[in-house]
Amino acid sequence: MQCILTALKAESDPIIKHFGLKRSNSFDFPVFEDQTKDLFLIGLGVGKRKIESRIKNFIKSGKYSYVQFINIGIAGSNKDYSEIGDLLLINKIIDESSNLSYYPDILIDHKMVEGALTTVEKVADDINSHHDSLVDMEASEIFKVCSRITPIHHIAFIKIVSDHMQFEQVKLTGNVISSLITTKLDVIKTFLENFNSLLKNDQPILSQIDLDWIHNNKRQLLLTETQTKQLTDKTKYYRLKNNKLPLPDQILIKPESKVVRKRIFTDICETLTK
Repeated sequence: MQCILTALKAESDPIIKHFGLKRSNSFDFPVFEDQTKDLFLIGLGVGKRKIESRIKNFIKSGKYSYVQFINIGIAGSNKDYSEIGDLLLINKIIDESSNLSYYPDILIDHKMVEGALTTVEKVADDINSHHDSLVDMEASEIFKVCSRITPIHHIAFIKIVSDHMQFEQVKLTGNVISSLITTKLDVIKTFLENFNSLLKNDQPILSQIDLDWIHNNKRQLLLTETQTKQLTDKTKYYRLKNNKLPLPDQILIKPESKVVRKRIFTDICETLTK
């Protein structure tokens, strides 16, 4: 199952029309569906407040062994980072209030530009924005909630730049937002089809040999839980692209220097993601 997540009605409308989704009467919040395609859309509203309750209520309504969440919507940007109308696949999310970062695990081949996104609590209205990234109000919370439900390689964020946060000069109407989404629907459809292939082939990505390799590196390099998670995700990426190739050589002797351990870890990660 694929579940599209949007914040605004103006974001949802062109997607609903393009994919022929119908309103579900089973929820007291916006849910649209085409069960023959196993495709759903949830309207979350602006900001973080309703995200957890709506996603959890939706999931509780059925038995979904495998689900992908795709957040599609607009985002602001400073004019030096991107142009209005640009579409980016997000590879890093920074939550401004907590200063925590999250990393969507992009395992499929694609031709989209990747970029970072900062989630803020209030609408950014600053032509001199200090954010060296796109800006939205939902993504970090979506990642937190959805990553408790499904593996992070089944969560994706597609953002279209709608403004340079100059709201006194440019009025961002619903029609403008819908038009921005509409121009990218073919790209979005292609991504959803490719992304869905992960679901169809969803079986253990890593063999026991791969898992043993990760465990050995964790032990020898004294990796933290965060580093181990990063290594596991990058190993999955490598294995999906190189199904029959061996992983890099095992670390047989434990380096005594923390600096050396960190360098080796970085080198391994770079090798896995080449």
